[in-house]
Amino acid sequence: RGNQNCRGGTTGRGLKRRNGPLPVLPPPGALSAPWEVYIKYLPHETEEASLQEFLAASCGPLSKGVVLMKDAEGWCKGAGWATFVSENAMREALLLDGTEYGGRHIQVTVAKQGVFNGTKLDAPTGTVQSAGTHTPALCNEVVRELVSGDPNGLFVDATFGRGGHTRAILASLSKRGRLHAFDMDLEAIAAGAELMAADGRFKLHHASFSSMASVPELYGENAGGPGCERESVTHGTDKEGEVAGALFDIGISSPQLDGDRGFRPEQDAELDMRFDTSCGKPAWCWLKHATRDDMARVFSELGGEDAIAAQRIADAVVLVRGPTGKKVPRRTREFADLVQRAKGGKDYQAMHPAKPAFQALRIHVNREFDELRDGMSAAMRILRSCGRLGLITWKHKECAIVVDFLRQHEIARADHPLLQWYEANKVSGSKLVPRWGLLQEDAIRPSTEELRMNSRSRSAVLHLFRKHRGILLPQLEAVAYTVLGWPSKKQKDTSTEEAIPEEGEIKRKKKKQKVVSADTEGGC
Repeated sequence: RGNQNCRGGTTGRGLKRRNGPLPVLPPPGALSAPWEVYIKYLPHETEEASLQEFLAASCGPLSKGVVLMKDAEGWCKGAGWATFVSENAMREALLLDGTEYGGRHIQVTVAKQGVFNGTKLDAPTGTVQSAGTHTPALCNEVVRELVSGDPNGLFVDATFGRGGHTRAILASLSKRGRLHAFDMDLEAIAAGAELMAADGRFKLHHASFSSMASVPELYGENAGGPGCERESVTHGTDKEGEVAGALFDIGISSPQLDGDRGFRPEQDAELDMRFDTSCGKPAWCWLKHATRDDMARVFSELGGEDAIAAQRIADAVVLVRGPTGKKVPRRTREFADLVQRAKGGKDYQAMHPAKPAFQALRIHVNREFDELRDGMSAAMRILRSCGRLGLITWKHKECAIVVDFLRQHEIARADHPLLQWYEANKVSGSKLVPRWGLLQEDAIRPSTEELRMNSRSRSAVLHLFRKHRGILLPQLEAVAYTVLGWPSKKQKDTSTEEAIPEEGEIKRKKKKQKVVSADTEGGC
């Protein structure tokens, strides 16, 4: 390939290469079909046809070239795949790693990931989601784990979205089975109205899923009802409802991302970000009134920005909005541009530098993490004995909240050392009363086949819990630590508290109703 020993300059085909070591190719025999590469750091102006032409001319014939596009704007997301007809062509493509394309130095790697969840990926071909559609993740697993054992049961889909999981659950239910779904998004409610009219087994509620314990058909005689949304207990519950299984698919759906409510920095829309636009205030209103410290904490803890970058973004907002707040950014591109300039205009990641800040605003405006905690508490109350709770998480923070909730309501299994100690010692004056709690089952990840069809599901994890009655681990720990003289960090009831992000951890404080004085600019 010409002068391949140089560390910079141009290749034998006139392609500019950045300074640094040349790509090291896999040894002979290490690659296998399909001959596919993954390309990162493509310019936003990249078109699929032009990339295919470039790769074919530089490397050899290819069978497919895919560029990930931002459907609303028609921009390249900065990444794509290419599948070649031969190993030699693929190896030529790998040598393009570090070369310049459209003014940017692209990264070219083998698309095949080797193994996923212990399974060899024999078909790594990427997939692209069509605009305005949503492919539900782990759909077959949800039906198998939550519904298959009781087709006559009562079930809850806490996050209707566009009804992917809902339709799969309904298809597996008998004529006696029933399904309730919840969503705060008005577009989701409109999408589900036709399904509700066509299927008498299905009822869709325009409400937050934390309100499910107030629905009479779900809570039965013992689980809830008006005025019983919360319990005074710290761990477990004494409530038993009617529901055989409840599903949460946490996060944001593809139609929401592709919509016009400002969820993405590449859009040109109002900086709204509310799931339910019929109540609350848009994100720009919060930016108008929030303190520097509050903004910095939100950007850091909910968006994952480092502490310095988060503070710089907060400082920039305060400087731009002015003393009255009238100049606060109200459009997505205004805010995205401000964040990018505050962070220095560059980022080591391929994604838009404002993406973490947008994520933080969305989570904060919709109280997503607090709603998740409240929703899990409500679901645990309305589940019947041996009822199953399934939660699909996509990000580490979501997973951490789910696991934290389990730890506070976890049943001690028969072979747990703490329960065996308690039963062997018969501690006087400490008879523990069994309560309803949760037993954890094995988490499930997407299969190889699903990854072939829907690459977006790669990050999904289905957490499964079953409601049982027994001695809770927090109960045992309270007794054991006292008897043994062990210091313990007092466990708190987080079901009635709002998560307030702090540096390094999430601290909680009791909810306070905050009244924002209205002004002449849209109530903000």
